[in-house]
Amino acid sequence: MTISNQSKDRPVRGIVLMMVSALFISGQEAIAKHLIGDGLPLSQVIWARYASHLALMLGFMLIFVLPRDGGSAFRSARPLAQVGRSMLLLIDTVLYFSALTFLSLVEVTAIMFIAPILVVLLARPLLGESLTARRLIAVAVGFSGVLIIVRPGFDGVSWPALLVIGAAVCVALFNLATRHMRSVDPSRVTMLYTALVGTVAASIWVPLEWVPPSLDQWGLMIAIGLLGGTAHGLLIVAHQDAPASTVAPFMYIQILWALGLGWMVFGDWPDIATAIGAAVIIAGGLIVLIGEARRNNRRSK
Repeated sequence: MTISNQSKDRPVRGIVLMMVSALFISGQEAIAKHLIGDGLPLSQVIWARYASHLALMLGFMLIFVLPRDGGSAFRSARPLAQVGRSMLLLIDTVLYFSALTFLSLVEVTAIMFIAPILVVLLARPLLGESLTARRLIAVAVGFSGVLIIVRPGFDGVSWPALLVIGAAVCVALFNLATRHMRSVDPSRVTMLYTALVGTVAASIWVPLEWVPPSLDQWGLMIAIGLLGGTAHGLLIVAHQDAPASTVAPFMYIQILWALGLGWMVFGDWPDIATAIGAAVIIAGGLIVLIGEARRNNRRSK
């Protein structure tokens, strides 16, 4: 499916969708932290996140896609690659949700912002993309921001922070795999595999630890997947409405959403080091984004 130039030239809508997507992602994470703290096993929360997402995707495809495209709507040209890519996101979810039981929402969100910088670092060996001096500087700046937050001493880095760093590596690899798969399958097939693989894998694990949820917990279990699935959909549309260099900087508003939700729901407030580290990580990402925007402008002239 081709996208018209008109649909791409909506920068204001793209920016708004990116900010709403970041809000939904923060909401999903806040719900996960609440459910785990409320006594539900990690496996059950992860299952809820993917199962609700899968239900949303199947409903969308059955209503809007299947009548038009038939069975081809569900076929992948490279199913094993889609499974491997989806497993990266599942591992990220396990590590990320595990870290949320030990760290504040703001701390986890801030450390995860190294993922876009890792994408820059890994894009050369994995995709053959160039690695400029500006990008290397951005990687160094972002890593220094992580060190400010984690504050490693003689006792070493806290292991919950290592969980987040591991999650960030998985997300970086997942994003690179998604970039590779965009020329292989339509985005709807890629999103379907993301939800399907996560649901199947979590369904094998969750019966061993299932805890009967209350009615309120059922509602939150459904909401966590709907928020996550909708956020991914908005993210795709945002990049269709405007260039990545236009909308990507606004993903950093997630730190503000995480700050607000962390304070309202959990009473968390970041210390000075966390705030400084988050600002440094964001600066590292903006170095890349501003440089890419300038390069795109020079190419278009």
